[in-house]
Amino acid sequence: MNPDIPVHIQSVIESVCELGCERVNEIIILLEAGQRVSEISGLDDSEQRCVLAELKAIMSVYEADQH
Repeated sequence: MNPDIPVHIQSVIESVCELGCERVNEIIILLEAGQRVSEISGLDDSEQRCVLAELKAIMSVYEADQH
């Protein structure tokens, strides 16, 4: 995880990742569509964009490992 991400956002990302790959992918799709996601509803728009970018980065590494 990017060490420059504030701790409170890192905590949210870790919590989301604990939900499993399927839910993480659903959250990515919802956020890309501009929809609200309950798991990160306490974050402002810029923080949510940060979560989205980090989740996409995490999943791209994970999916690359699966091939």
